[in-house]
Amino acid sequence: MIEQELRAREGLYSLLRALFSYPLTDEALKAVEGLTIMPGSPLAPGLERMRARLQEPADRQALVETLNVEMTRLLEGPGRVPAPPFASFYLHGGQLLGPPALAARQFYLAWQAVPETDWQMPADHVALELGFLAYLARRARQAPSPEERARALRASRDFLQRHVWTWLPSFCQALREASTDPFFTGLAEFAQEGVQLDLQWLEEILAEEDQPLQRSEVSR
Repeated sequence: MIEQELRAREGLYSLLRALFSYPLTDEALKAVEGLTIMPGSPLAPGLERMRARLQEPADRQALVETLNVEMTRLLEGPGRVPAPPFASFYLHGGQLLGPPALAARQFYLAWQAVPETDWQMPADHVALELGFLAYLARRARQAPSPEERARALRASRDFLQRHVWTWLPSFCQALREASTDPFFTGLAEFAQEGVQLDLQWLEEILAEEDQPLQRSEVSR
């Protein structure tokens, strides 16, 4: 069961990284269409909005172009954008390249992680932070021992608590308020619900793993 959950985490963050990376590709959109989730999952409403938008009758290439035009307006610019995809904007008084960018970069370096992109962008861009979580999820899944797996899972929890979750809800709210396109409003809800569910899962699984250690210490 844990192997299935570890694979699902890696898939979630890899997909989110792709969906917040400009430009959107048809490959990423096909991944949305092919995603399977449990019935009644909190992820379902956002995912269904994205899928409904992708199923609208239209030339596929024209649809991809339309979504990228909207993504440019929302996230990329030029000029001031309504939903800046940088942690510093929300945590550092609307300024970019603030302490959150440096803190994220230090976390990446501690894990010898190189962002999977050729972009020259601040370390606190949403796609980079989500990509780092995909990297940690892969490290946890491929860990050679339970101890190494727990170490990668703790790093994921710490990065979520200290970095991502401190600003992602505000970013997702800005995205929902700035767009009327169902794909992006759905993406905002899907991303927020997915990250929140993962953080809850990490806290639960790590609490379970810590219990045997605590009992062992008490018995000494």
